[in-house]
Amino acid sequence: MLRLLGNRRELCSGLTRRELLEAGALGLGGLSLDTLLRNDAAQAAPVAGTQAGFGKAKSCIVLFLYGAWSQQDTLDMKPDAPADVRGEFSPISTALPGVQICEHLPRLSRWLDRTTLVRSMTHQHPTHCVAYALTGIPQNPLRDPRDYWPFLGSSLDYLWDRTPGQQAPRGMPRNMCLPWELNSRSRNRSHRGLTPAWLGNQWEPIFGQFDGTATREAGHPSADGGRAIRSRFDPHDGITPESTFRVMAPTVLELSPMVKFAHKVAQTGLDLPQGVSIDRLNRRRSLLEQFDSSRRHLADSRQAEGLDRFRQMAFDMLTSADCSRALDVTNEPTPTRERYGYTLFGQASLAARRLIEAGSRIVTVYWDEFGPENTGWDTHLNNFPRLKEGLCPTLDQVYTALLEDLEQRGMLEETAVLLISEHGRTPRIGNKPGGSREHWSYAYSGLFAGGGIRGGQVIGATDPHAGYPIERPLNPKDILATLYHLLGFNVETTRTHDNLGRPHFLLPHGSVVPEML
Repeated sequence: MLRLLGNRRELCSGLTRRELLEAGALGLGGLSLDTLLRNDAAQAAPVAGTQAGFGKAKSCIVLFLYGAWSQQDTLDMKPDAPADVRGEFSPISTALPGVQICEHLPRLSRWLDRTTLVRSMTHQHPTHCVAYALTGIPQNPLRDPRDYWPFLGSSLDYLWDRTPGQQAPRGMPRNMCLPWELNSRSRNRSHRGLTPAWLGNQWEPIFGQFDGTATREAGHPSADGGRAIRSRFDPHDGITPESTFRVMAPTVLELSPMVKFAHKVAQTGLDLPQGVSIDRLNRRRSLLEQFDSSRRHLADSRQAEGLDRFRQMAFDMLTSADCSRALDVTNEPTPTRERYGYTLFGQASLAARRLIEAGSRIVTVYWDEFGPENTGWDTHLNNFPRLKEGLCPTLDQVYTALLEDLEQRGMLEETAVLLISEHGRTPRIGNKPGGSREHWSYAYSGLFAGGGIRGGQVIGATDPHAGYPIERPLNPKDILATLYHLLGFNVETTRTHDNLGRPHFLLPHGSVVPEML
């Protein structure tokens, strides 16, 4: 058997995924990488659906706490640790016997027996590595965008497009992100990674756009320039009941005057300008298609296919108002909106439920940075007042409201809900104003529910300072592999292809976590 240096994890053919990648580059005696992958897939495919939970989930909501929450102050408290580790908060009992979490998460404590709590997440990149958490990228950070791997939602969108019976309703995007493009409302512009990469721009996520007003001039504690302050007019602290969401044009749609026109209409509420009927719009579309067909032989067929797909999406979103209606949370009954809370994270999570109910398949909701003052969950300063007064109470309300809402609507069994971040925070507390915890990726927590995920358990454990796993360490790739499995895709055999038709693995490493199923 061929053996190359690297990851020794074997596939059914006896080769590892990394070896196949290297062998493909070398040619391997005239056998193409595509041939090797097809052969391996043929051997492995019969066992794909035999594990528990395979294909149980039909959709997914990812709640991503950008900046990263502190495991010691939320889900993995260490009350017996020294004071400069354990912090200011006290643990409380939960519905899961013998398991305690933070006192500022009381609603979640009553829901914990229906979730899987993982306390042993770990990796080697203590930076805001969103790409490492949500794509198959082997290492992080990388400077060159050409080195990135496809975002989770883009890969799923690509795979669903090639799977019979997995099409979203007309006018509904399968892959959507809320409340806006990540890091677009802050000074931070460096954390790339939510890209379709080699799949091509036609698999870019559809981003929402927040359309509303923040209500609290002096919000929850934040920090600026090394001194404690209050965040100002941050929508995460509170928004008006009139606030809602709309569709933001993806960059790939900026491809032709007709598509620009179509999406401009879509952004203004999917109403056509005065004097422009659907018939007139369709005639313009037909004329554009005739121009395109005359020059298509000059373009790569896969690129042309991508243009056609997004042009179709633009027109579908114009002529079907389903997506616009789903995003407009003002259509929801007031008691339901109040249940989620009038905050940006609360109403975005409600919009995510509405999108899934209307036919979207994966919706990612980011609790993102906002403005120069609020740094999301990145609590380098004011860790304790910010968690106590803002972050934990809002998360506690929104997360449980979403799970209860999905359950009452009969959607939870087929909707996987992931509550994750890119890393954790340092065990030892710094002496900055309000207490500080810095970046730490060697141990952190995640919470999972619905869609075939087994409830009522804790996976993994950390040392007395919650600094390193001492039991069942799990990489973010293991979580992604488990999600792919729940959605019906075997990471050992499923491939994506770039614009040149070359095959790529979904993940370079990572295994399904059977305890979660």
